Amino acid sequence: MQDALNSLPEPTPQCPVARVLGPRGQNLHEIVVARSVVADDINKLLNPENKPWFTTLAQLPPKYRSVVWVKRGGYVMVDLTEQLTDKIGGDIALVLMPRQIKNLKQIGQWPEEYEAIWNALVGTPSSSNCPGSAAADGAERSANSPSPDTETDGDSSSSSSSSDDDASDAK
Repeated sequence: MQDALNSLPEPTPQCPVARVLGPRGQNLHEIVVARSVVADDINKLLNPENKPWFTTLAQLPPKYRSVVWVKRGGYVMVDLTEQLTDKIGGDIALVLMPRQIKNLKQIGQWPEEYEAIWNALVGTPSSSNCPGSAAADGAERSANSPSPDTETDGDSSSSSSSSDDDASDAK
């Protein structure tokens, strides 16, 4: 398990990066996969309409259950070589951590189209939800640091009352 967390994987057409739309119960997760990152034979099987993206279910293998959590909006690598049933498209091979996502972006293996796909499916920008993104890193930093408008001396009532006085004087 530690190897999976420390590895720096590279996606293949048989095991591409996919985005998790959400859990569907019994260790199944609905995922969205971009057509451009999938092998042609798999794409024909799982995407008969030939859309720019397709959704399918992916199963979390027993070795990862109760060890790693798959979040909505997170990224996984999915083994699509064996279609398990007509509804389950493959197994989750790896849950991508922020460090692994950052590495994939640096080496040019990151599928950029997932932001547009996510916006089309969910309707909201996801830059703050994306692990490893600059917006998410900034949100973490701001959540851990005190806000600039909090005072450290504990006397916040005097500053708010003086601004109220200034507002009444201006009228």
